[in-house]
Amino acid sequence: MGAWGSGVFENDDASDWVWELEDDTDGRVLIDALSIIVDTPIDEQPEAPDCSNALAAAEVVASARTASSTTHLPTEASVWIQARRDLVTPALLALASGAVERVAIDSELKDLWDEAGDGSWAEVVADLQARLRSSR
Repeated sequence: MGAWGSGVFENDDASDWVWELEDDTDGRVLIDALSIIVDTPIDEQPEAPDCSNALAAAEVVASARTASSTTHLPTEASVWIQARRDLVTPALLALASGAVERVAIDSELKDLWDEAGDGSWAEVVADLQARLRSSR
């Protein structure tokens, strides 16, 4: 896992994913990143790179739904939110909540962080879940 921290964007996969977001004009990049997690069969674990991308997408959704600052986001994500905040619908919010819940409960990424013995990742994900819930 190419991670330098427990933050949503502090890994290679999410950093690469945000470049895809930069060119997104219809929200499809968000939908695809979130859907791959919720569409993974229940008897399979979503893979770590997909989970990192979904958490990044969910962070964009949560940030777009609140009036809070986006300074914690990569520049590309902040620019996307400024230009396309209206694409973050209640349905997309629900999809993001479902994806984050799945990653937090049973995923390859969760297992990797559990093995590392670092509880800060779980705190980051719990905070994201809470912000998504409060955005409804």
